[in-house]
Amino acid sequence: MLKDLRFRLLLFAFLGWFTPLTHANHIVGGELQMKPVGTANQYEITLIQFWDQNELIVPTPNNPGNRDVFVNLYIYQKSNKRYKATVRLDYISTELITYQNRACASSRSLKTSIGYYKGTVYLNPANYSDPGGYFMAWERCCRNGDINNIEKPGDNGMTFYLEFPPLSIRNSSPEIVAPNGQYICINRAFSMPMSATDADGDELRYSLVTPMRGTTSPGETIGDSTSKSSYPLVTWSNGVSLSNVIPGPRPLSIDASGKLTVTANALGLYVFTVQCEEFRNGQRIGLVRRDFQLLVIDCSNDQPEPPVIQMEGNDVTEVSFCPESPVELTTTDATDWSYQWQLNGLNIPGATGASITVKDSGSYSVVKSYTKKCSRDTVSSVVHATFTEPVPAVISADKQMLCGNDSIVLLANGGVAKPDEKLSWHNGTTALEARNPSLTVKEPGVYILEIDDEIPGCGGKDTIEIGREEFSVVLPEKQGILEGGSGTVTPLVSPEASSNIYAWSPPDGLVSAAGEKTATITPVQNEQFYHLQATSASGCIAVDSVLVYMIKRIYIPSSFSPNSDGHNDTFQIFNADQQIERMRIYNRWGELIFQSTGYDKPWDGTYKNAPVPAGSYPYIIKTAGQEINGTVLLLK
Repeated sequence: MLKDLRFRLLLFAFLGWFTPLTHANHIVGGELQMKPVGTANQYEITLIQFWDQNELIVPTPNNPGNRDVFVNLYIYQKSNKRYKATVRLDYISTELITYQNRACASSRSLKTSIGYYKGTVYLNPANYSDPGGYFMAWERCCRNGDINNIEKPGDNGMTFYLEFPPLSIRNSSPEIVAPNGQYICINRAFSMPMSATDADGDELRYSLVTPMRGTTSPGETIGDSTSKSSYPLVTWSNGVSLSNVIPGPRPLSIDASGKLTVTANALGLYVFTVQCEEFRNGQRIGLVRRDFQLLVIDCSNDQPEPPVIQMEGNDVTEVSFCPESPVELTTTDATDWSYQWQLNGLNIPGATGASITVKDSGSYSVVKSYTKKCSRDTVSSVVHATFTEPVPAVISADKQMLCGNDSIVLLANGGVAKPDEKLSWHNGTTALEARNPSLTVKEPGVYILEIDDEIPGCGGKDTIEIGREEFSVVLPEKQGILEGGSGTVTPLVSPEASSNIYAWSPPDGLVSAAGEKTATITPVQNEQFYHLQATSASGCIAVDSVLVYMIKRIYIPSSFSPNSDGHNDTFQIFNADQQIERMRIYNRWGELIFQSTGYDKPWDGTYKNAPVPAGSYPYIIKTAGQEINGTVLLLK
């Protein structure tokens, strides 16, 4: 009996040591995000958790810790709460949240970080077409036990919740800005941005809602896929309600821009939920809820003087600068002071010195606090930083392609420069000597125009690429066409392209359209020049001409009698001048007995200086346009 009792006590002690590691008291808030990625109907789901670093135990080979290696969240149909899918998200990364008053954060051991879990899932549109939409949820227990505004906080779970429309409506959920590292000083006005951005440009509406405790418990710390009719809400502590989540003369509220404000009159740790709904065309299509906690502390009334922001030694409230030349904002530096710079009300990570280099437009401010003691901090006036418009710089040209050895004139801003502007030209990395608003170029390249005025770094810049095209058209020097017939003239064009434009002239005798590449011509006179102008797509022009002459019809006799009687003694072909390119005559056995290139003289009926016998002799006569085959009868 004693042995059994000792075993039970040992088991109880072991479970008492191990169980807290399964609890989620390190999680002090978070939310879900959803957006389409990659191929159609693929979605990236992100779970964001805010962690109290003091309670977080990172897993090791010997200790499972309490930071989940992965999480499962579940998707349901809103109309009937039917379970649809499980999505696994893996732990990705952690980043620390910077507290703007580091002395107070250190004195109260305030260490907060953001953890990210991500996963992708394919959702079949056929299974997600219900017009009422869908929701996803992630549940975990338990909350940290020192929350002041809800009953039994250590026994309460948390539920992170997101709604999305049917997949026929392409949508990304709102993304709420990462929180500043802040706390509330009792009896002091406090504000904090909780606004969101929406990739689809939907209307966003903010409200405070009661946090969900969900269906988990200290005994069942992780939610499952079982369909739930609802997710129970936390029970507010006595005297606390949604209208005074953080009590005080100005209870916690959120405005239409997503800014939280409160003036608290009670110390403690307070949990609340910001709900961001998205509307499209007046209809609500989705929402996301952020669970969060804020601490109210007793801050010392010792407050430093508000910091003053300067640039180059002068107080500023407006700054205009060029993107190429960031500016530096400064405030008074001293070892007693700590600083945290903010852009649009959000802490800039790492910007904790007395100066900051401004590279982006927006509203800059700096929070000032004591270095060695915790007290109220103070904030500077806002400095609005805007980009200065660069000097106009536009290159214009009548064309962008050099044709052969011609030139192109580049104009800067239409060829007009103001007296205070300095112009420079480059071809690639090579600086050119020209400083005028016009530049004549004869070589291809990437030409760069830079114009500077009296404001350093605000110069304008433009670039134009000039190419070179070797465009040519070649026609035969001359071409004969048979009298009474028609012939074609085809140019050799380089480079050949279907976009080339052709123009033949004159129209006399031109049978084909003037815009055809190949011309069909019926000569109307013995000789006439025809001209072709070819234009490429880039505007380069090439021209050439061809002499077209009329060829009279060839007359080939059918017989001749080389008997030296002075009549029909040779095989005389009439109108052969400039027509015959080659002539061949054969005997009955196919032996070549006469040949000529061109037509210098007729055949006299001999072979190797000896007369050939009477009979029929085949011939082949080649002209520019045809090859003529026939026979001639040699008579004695």
